[in-house]
Amino acid sequence: MHNRSGSWLLLILTLVILATASAVQTQSLAEIGGLRYHQHENFFRLVLELTRVREYSSAELSQPDRLYLDIYQSRLNPSLHGKSYEFNAACVRQLRLAQRNPSTVRVTFELQSGTKEREKIYYLKNPDRLVIDIYHQSTLQAVEKPAASGKAPATTVSQPPRPASPTVSGYSLVRQLGLGVKKIALDPGHGGTDPGCLSRSGLKEKDVALDLAKRLKSILETQGGFEVFLTRESDVLLPLEKRTKLANERQADLFISIHLNASPRKTRTGVETFYLNFSPDPAVNELAARENASSSKNIRDMKLIVDKIIKNNKYEESRALAEKIHHQLLGHLKQHFGPRDNLGVKGGPFWVLIGSEMPAVLVEVSHLSNQKEEEALKTDFYRENIATGLFRGIMEYVKSLGKGS
Repeated sequence: MHNRSGSWLLLILTLVILATASAVQTQSLAEIGGLRYHQHENFFRLVLELTRVREYSSAELSQPDRLYLDIYQSRLNPSLHGKSYEFNAACVRQLRLAQRNPSTVRVTFELQSGTKEREKIYYLKNPDRLVIDIYHQSTLQAVEKPAASGKAPATTVSQPPRPASPTVSGYSLVRQLGLGVKKIALDPGHGGTDPGCLSRSGLKEKDVALDLAKRLKSILETQGGFEVFLTRESDVLLPLEKRTKLANERQADLFISIHLNASPRKTRTGVETFYLNFSPDPAVNELAARENASSSKNIRDMKLIVDKIIKNNKYEESRALAEKIHHQLLGHLKQHFGPRDNLGVKGGPFWVLIGSEMPAVLVEVSHLSNQKEEEALKTDFYRENIATGLFRGIMEYVKSLGKGS
C-alpha cells in the first residue's frame, strides 16, 4: 500500500513519461504514405506503401461481412485520413482507412456477403509495402469504381506476387521459424516489504500471487511437461527490473506476471490482462503507476525506458499470449463461479514487462477489493481454478504455434 500523495506523484510521473514517449514514439512510427489497388481475375489486391515494416493483426467480422487490419506503430499520411473507396468488385465493395489511435492504423474492407474465400497478407521490400490479397469464391471479373468521398489512386499493381522476406512476412518470426515453448518464467507480483493490494480482511496480494504461481508451476510441470521457475520462491522483495532480467538470464520462452486487482468500485470483479505498450487510458496508466511504484529507476532513465517500450519486438506474440490467457481464465471462472467482468486485454507501460526477450504478460486474476472474490480467494478450490484457467490459456497459446496437442 502507498499513501495518497505518493500515488499521485507516481501517477504524474507516469503521465510525464507518456507525454515524452508520445513525442519520441511519433518519430518512430511508420507512415503509410500511399496505396494502390487492382481487381485481378481471382482476387482483389491492395498495396500500402510504408516507410518501414511494422507488426499487424487481422480479423473478420460479420453482419455485415468485413475484414479489418490493424497496423501497429504506424500513422496515416494526412492525405489519407478518413479516406474511403467504393468498388463494384467480386468480393470487396468498400475500403476505409482510419487512424484508430495515435499509433495504430485500421484498414477495413467491407465485403460482398458470402463471397470471400481467403486472404493473403504479406510484406514486400525495396520499397517497403504491405500487400493484402482477398480471394473470392467466384472467378467473375469485376470493375473498380472510385468513391465520391475519395479520389482513387490511378496506379494499379501489375506485377505478380513475390515471396515475402523471411523476416518480414505477416507471421511473426516465432511462427515463421516454428519455435515452441520449453521453459516458462512465472512472476508472483510484489513481495517482502511491498505487499501489493490489501483486502478488507487483511489478505495480501503478495501472498496470494505466490501461492497461485506455485500451483500453476505444478500444473505446468505435471500436465504440460514444461520446465518452470519462479522469479521469487518466498516472501522477498525483488526489484521489478530484475524480474525480466532473471527470465532472460535463464532463457525462458514465456514470462507471466501474476497479480491481484483492486478498484474503488467494490462491485467490480473479473480479469484484466496486459502486454507491454503505451496506453491512452487513464485507468490503465493509474494501475501502471501503482504496479510500478517499487521501481528503483529515476527520471534520468526515462529515455532508456521509453526506447525499450517503443522497440518491444515481442509485441505481437505478447498480445496473442495475453488474449489466450485472458479468455481461458475468464471463461473458466465464469463456468465454475458465475458471472465475472471482462475487463479486457490491453497495452500498458508496466515496468515488470520491460526488457523481456520473450513474450511477456501481466494478469490481474481477481479483485481483492470485491467481497465475493476476496472470500473465494481464501479457498484452495478457487485458487486451484485460477491456476487451471491460466494453464489452459498458456496451452492454447502453445497450440497456436503449431506445438502441443
